[in-house]
Amino acid sequence: MATKEVVTKVWIEEGCIVCDACETTAPDVFEVLEDTCIVRPAALAVEFNKPRSENIKDAAEECPVDVIKFDTVMEEVADDAPAAEAQAAPAEAEQKEQPAAKVEEKPDAKVDDKPAPAAAPAKVAAAAGGGDYDPAIQSLLKAAKARGGHAGIMRKSESIPEAAQAMARKSPDELPADARQAKIFEAAKNASKKGEFDRREVLSKAALTVGWVAFGTGAGVSIGPAFGRFMMPNALEEPDPRVRVGKLKRYVEMNPGDVNEDYKPQGVWMIRLEGRIAALSIICTHLGCIPNWLPNDRKFKCPCHGSGYKPNGINFEGPTPRPLERFRLFVENGIVTVDKSKKYQYELGQWDQPGSYIEV
Repeated sequence: MATKEVVTKVWIEEGCIVCDACETTAPDVFEVLEDTCIVRPAALAVEFNKPRSENIKDAAEECPVDVIKFDTVMEEVADDAPAAEAQAAPAEAEQKEQPAAKVEEKPDAKVDDKPAPAAAPAKVAAAAGGGDYDPAIQSLLKAAKARGGHAGIMRKSESIPEAAQAMARKSPDELPADARQAKIFEAAKNASKKGEFDRREVLSKAALTVGWVAFGTGAGVSIGPAFGRFMMPNALEEPDPRVRVGKLKRYVEMNPGDVNEDYKPQGVWMIRLEGRIAALSIICTHLGCIPNWLPNDRKFKCPCHGSGYKPNGINFEGPTPRPLERFRLFVENGIVTVDKSKKYQYELGQWDQPGSYIEV
């Protein structure tokens, strides 16, 4: 008695991409739905799966995302069992009483309106009295199996249709979803088999690294700190938030309601109020645009959405929800300095806090 590995249980894990490869290979075991694939109820029985073990294994191998899983056992079979299994058909229960003559009269008969499994050509040939497979049916099955799985798209052979070979030559971006997943999966499997680096590649990269380290050390010693400073990134340096806006005297001489725009490029408007001066942010509190100072209209006007602010920064028209913000300012050695790292908001009652203005 010989032993043979047979499938006792088959299931599908999550991740199916609905490529039709499994149903094409084993249509009596798998059924492809609109958004996933399932195992047919009949395939839940152990005895149903045993004679279909090879088809189940082929379907699992051709699955591009490797979600078809199965359990196997070794069991003893008679020496002539392989020949008997080769002539078994998925729908043998329905056709066991039909004579061979009917097969000759209706060679295009279908079983449950599903494509015939891989073993069907043997049955047709045997029923017709011939010893060889029908080449037309064999070609049809190979073309159907080339639709979804990587077995048809990735393996280039004379039996694969020209359309499938053309798909294999395309880049992943040009392929449909199922074929693209198959190509990516195949590339990942090849990469895992190859490994990250071979010994020669590791040694060559190590030598290159040592060379660059030696070059950097020599350059640092010969050129000095200037070269090192040039090679270091400046990403950690932040601009000084303080802006020196000139002598206090120039703002004392301004009339109440006047605006100084000399430091608008630095994000600051200097304004003269009754008995004090203040520094306004130039950013509109609506959506972050930059308003313009209109001296004839005595207001700040935002060009983006029409928000308007009085000379003191209070909003009075347009969609802006609140006044402009003020910066902290102080006098040092007679020079007014604006600190943009500290802001004061009118609606929070902060415009009366020390630092939000300078009394004059």
